[in-house]
Amino acid sequence: MTQTPIRRVPTRRRRRSFTRQRVLRLSILALLLLAVVGGISFAALYFSSRTVRDTVSVVVAREDRPDRAFPGRDHVNILFLGRDEDRDRQGRVLHTKGRTDAIMYAHIDFRNHAVNILSIPRDSLVRIPGYHGKRRINSANALGGADLCKRTVENLVGVAPDYYALMDFGGFEKAIDEIGGVTVTVDKQLDYDDNWGHLHIHLKPGTQQLDGDHAIGFVRYRHSNAGGGDSDLIRIGRQQELISAVKSRLMQPGVIVRVPRVLDIVRDHLKTDMNPGQMVCLAKFIRSVPQKQGVKMLTMPTRPGGGNYIRPNIEEYNVDVGFLDPANTLALSRRSFRENEYGW
Repeated sequence: MTQTPIRRVPTRRRRRSFTRQRVLRLSILALLLLAVVGGISFAALYFSSRTVRDTVSVVVAREDRPDRAFPGRDHVNILFLGRDEDRDRQGRVLHTKGRTDAIMYAHIDFRNHAVNILSIPRDSLVRIPGYHGKRRINSANALGGADLCKRTVENLVGVAPDYYALMDFGGFEKAIDEIGGVTVTVDKQLDYDDNWGHLHIHLKPGTQQLDGDHAIGFVRYRHSNAGGGDSDLIRIGRQQELISAVKSRLMQPGVIVRVPRVLDIVRDHLKTDMNPGQMVCLAKFIRSVPQKQGVKMLTMPTRPGGGNYIRPNIEEYNVDVGFLDPANTLALSRRSFRENEYGW
C-alpha cells in the first residue's frame, strides 16, 4: 500500500498564517469591545438625558422630517428671542418676563435648503399692540410675553412668526461652556462694569477663545467705563458673529458627544410653542445648511437720528425684508406699515 507523502508547511508560512489569525481575532475582539462600550455609553446618555430620550423617540418615529414636523409647509418663520434678567436692589434675580436683548427673525426654507436671519435692534421704536404711542421693541416681552412679541414683530415686518423660541442668557452661557467655548474676533478693547446688572466685561482686541461668561459679555457690550459706547447695530454684528461661531463649533466631531448635555441645558432655559419633533427637525436642518452659502444674515435697515431710539427705514426695509417670505412679504410689509401708521 502506497502512503501519501506528508507535505510540510514551511515554518515561515505557518508563522504568517498564525499572525493573520491572531490579528483577525484581536480585531473581532476590539470591534466587540467597541460595540459593548458604545452600547453602554449610548444607554448612559439615553437614561440620563430626557432630551436624548425624546430625540430618539422622534427620530425612530421619523417625526424629525420637515414634511412630518411641519406638514404642508416648505418654509417656516421662527422668532428667536434672548431674554435679559431683572434684579432687585440686592442683586437677586427677579422672576419676571424680562426685556429682550436679542431679537432675530429667521426664515427657514426647506425647499431651497437655506436660512435667512433678520436681526431687529432692541432699541427700535415701534407700536406695541394694546399700548399707546411708540416704545422700544425690547419692552414687548416684559409687557406681554412672547405672544405680544410675535404680534409686535408681525406689525413691524408684515409677516407673522409661525413659532417662537425664547432663551435666557444664563442658559446660553452654560451651553457655550458645555461645548468648550467659542472662537471670535474682538474688534477693540471692551471694558464695562455694571454692578447693578451683574455685568462685567473686560476683553482685549483680537481673535480668541471665549467661555460662556465672556461670550455673553461680548454680545451684550454697549457702554464703556470711559464714557463712550457702541450702537445697537454694532452689537447686532457681534451677536451674528457669535451665532456663526457656535454653529461652527457644533460642526466639530469632538463636540458631538457633548450635544446631549447641551440640549438638556437649552431645554431647561428655553420657552417655545414648538413640539419636540419640530425642534429636532430645525436643529438637524440648520446644522446641515452650509454656513457661507446657505445662511444669510441681515440687520433691519434704520434711519439716522432718534437719540436713544432707532427708527426703522421703511423704504429700504420694504426691499430688503422680502427675504423673510419672498412670495408675498413686500405687499404684506407695505400694508402693515400703512395700517399701523409707521410714518416718522
